[in-house]
Amino acid sequence: MKRLFLFTALAALCASFFIGPAARAADLYTIRGVHVDETAKSATEARTIAQTKGQRMALTELMKRLTLPSDWPNLPQVDDNTAQDAVRGFQVASEKTSSTRYIADLNVSFQPATVRRLLVRSGIAYGETQARPALLLAVYDKAGTRLLWEDANAWRDAIGKLDLVNAITPLIMPLGDVQEFTLVTPAQAVSGDKTALANLAQRYGADEVIVAIAATSADGAKVDLTVNRYGAAETPAIKRSFQSLDAAAEGVLAALGEQWKRDTIVQAGEQAQLTASAYFTGLDQWEAIRKGLSSTPLVNGLQVSGIAANGAEVLINYRGTPEKLALSLAQANVALSQDAGGWSLRVR
Repeated sequence: MKRLFLFTALAALCASFFIGPAARAADLYTIRGVHVDETAKSATEARTIAQTKGQRMALTELMKRLTLPSDWPNLPQVDDNTAQDAVRGFQVASEKTSSTRYIADLNVSFQPATVRRLLVRSGIAYGETQARPALLLAVYDKAGTRLLWEDANAWRDAIGKLDLVNAITPLIMPLGDVQEFTLVTPAQAVSGDKTALANLAQRYGADEVIVAIAATSADGAKVDLTVNRYGAAETPAIKRSFQSLDAAAEGVLAALGEQWKRDTIVQAGEQAQLTASAYFTGLDQWEAIRKGLSSTPLVNGLQVSGIAANGAEVLINYRGTPEKLALSLAQANVALSQDAGGWSLRVR
């Protein structure tokens, strides 16, 4: 009776469905902390000018988030009408006004379909696959003294000011409680002690640890940045130089994002399909697979052509290559693999 009930329930979920843009991750399409500061004849006029400018700035920033730096010179120009047509909504995080001045930080959300159209019309490839969050350790080498958990770690503070949640490569900053002081020391972080880093990552459910080392000269005029990644596929260290900790912090997100986008971006018109066998042991795993498919930006649609108590046959319409589809699905905890028997889907 239990098997019959399971089969009936699964059969009820067997209808074909289309996965449209609304099912895709929306966090990428929100830009937080856009700072505006405008002066005009009145506070009301200054507010209007500032908020309109902030929306333009946010849309440009969003398009940079989704695209490669090599394409930034060719991004479409953003005027007031273009920005306002794309905006889904905005919030004022903080504001100060005088009789003629308006200062605020804005959080601006955009309509994904409108932004996609802007990029496609300009012939610019974009990526919407958000990576799984990685744990970030910020080591501050201040004239030879290494800081990690200390309150005086200005490097950690600089990174913490950024929107780490909605980045295309999200980052988790550890709490830095007493236990973590002993789990990973600055020396272990710099040397890449895999056991220590893995133990800390386990506390946050992260698969990867990123160690970002900012070394400042004695006069503080230059910041040398080194970023090492542990737990993911082998990638070369990132080495850059900046003139401030704030610029270096933005450089970390930009460099990680560029690496990720090179692996996930697909060209417009790259449409394909494949048939895969989905394997599961119950409704919870089948729902996890379906949820993973529906939340993956590269998946345009799914048809279930056959189903049983422990498996289903599915036809996936997607953009890009099978390898990029597999990488995108992996961020939703769904494994897509191929063997002699064909393609298969499983919960990771």
